[in-house]
Amino acid sequence: MSEMKLSKNAMENTVSAENQVTKYVKIYENGGSIRVLFIGNSITWHAPAEDIGWSGNWGMAASCKENDYVHRTVAGLNKKFGKVDYCIAQLAPWERRYSEGETVLNEYYIPARDFAADIIIVRIGENINIEDNKKICCKPYYDAMIKYFAVNENAKIIVTDNFWNLEVLNKIIKEVSDENGYTFCHLSDLEQDESTMAKGLFEHKGVAVHPSDYGMECIANRILEKL
Repeated sequence: MSEMKLSKNAMENTVSAENQVTKYVKIYENGGSIRVLFIGNSITWHAPAEDIGWSGNWGMAASCKENDYVHRTVAGLNKKFGKVDYCIAQLAPWERRYSEGETVLNEYYIPARDFAADIIIVRIGENINIEDNKKICCKPYYDAMIKYFAVNENAKIIVTDNFWNLEVLNKIIKEVSDENGYTFCHLSDLEQDESTMAKGLFEHKGVAVHPSDYGMECIANRILEKL
C-alpha cells in the first residue's frame, strides 16, 4: 500500500487515542420515533483530560455539549422528525485495535448494537495507526464494524471521511461506502478553513486542531444535508 499522506493538522493531532473516555456508550431515550447512532472518536466525545487542558465531556474542542456536531445534528433532527432517541458510541478502542474484529466490539459496544438505530452516522478513523494500516489494511475491518451495528436492515447509514485529510484512509472509507450503497458525506476539505479548528483557544496543539464550534456546525450541517 502506498504511503498514507497526512495533512499538517493531522500530524499536529497529538491527543492520545488511549483513555479518551472511561465509558464507551451513552444512550439518550426521549420517547422519539427515530433512533440515531453516532459512531466516533474524540471529535464525537472526549472525557475531561486535565493533562492536555480539556475540561469538557463532549466532542473535543466544542465550547459546550450543545455546540458539538452530535448535539447540533440531534437539534436539527428534532426539528425535522420531532424528538429523536440517540446513542453515542466512542470507538477509539476499535481504532487502535481494529484487527481484533468483533472481539473489541463485543467488549464495549453491545448496547450500541442493540440500540438498533434507524440512522447510523459513522464519523471515525483519525486514530487508526499508519504503520498498523500498512501491515493489516483496515478496510475489511471498517466494513465489518459498520455491519456489526447495522442490525436494523432498513437503517440509513451515513459514512463520513476524516476531518483532517488522511488520503489513503479517506479512499478506503469512500470505497466501503460506495461498495455497500451507504450515503457518503465529505468532510476532509473543512480543514482548509482555519476557522473550522479551535486554534488559539487551547494551548495544547492536539486539542486546538479539533473542530471549533464553527467546525462542529459545518460537520453537522453536512450530515443533515444527507438526511
